[in-house]
Amino acid sequence: MPPLKSPAAFHEQRRSLERARTEDYLKRKIRSRPERSELVRMHILEETSAEPSLQAKQLKLKRARLADDLNEKIAQRPGPMELVEKNILPVESSLKEAIIGEEAPDTLCGLADQMYGMGRGEALSFLPFDFLF
Repeated sequence: MPPLKSPAAFHEQRRSLERARTEDYLKRKIRSRPERSELVRMHILEETSAEPSLQAKQLKLKRARLADDLNEKIAQRPGPMELVEKNILPVESSLKEAIIGEEAPDTLCGLADQMYGMGRGEALSFLPFDFLF
């Protein structure tokens, strides 16, 4: 290495050494990078035969289809009353009789208030099937 004659030469040599070090680091990383099949196996890449320019659109379409399917299934799920009638959702027997017998809402509020010790229909907001509405 020749002796440095000026500070500009020193900075230029330092910059070239840093560039060479970075280049070596990147070459090592590229040599050790996993194969495409390994990335697909680890679910980092999608296994697809579509052109790379179309892969983003393909993924967007797939997500839209999944969203549509989910919305359709949510729309078809049974309501809380049906779950109570089929004994899937547990409730107190007197309240269940009122629900199945389709009594007036005031009667339901009164029964729920008696069961849970609350007043003026407050208990219906705490019933176990409240989250399904």
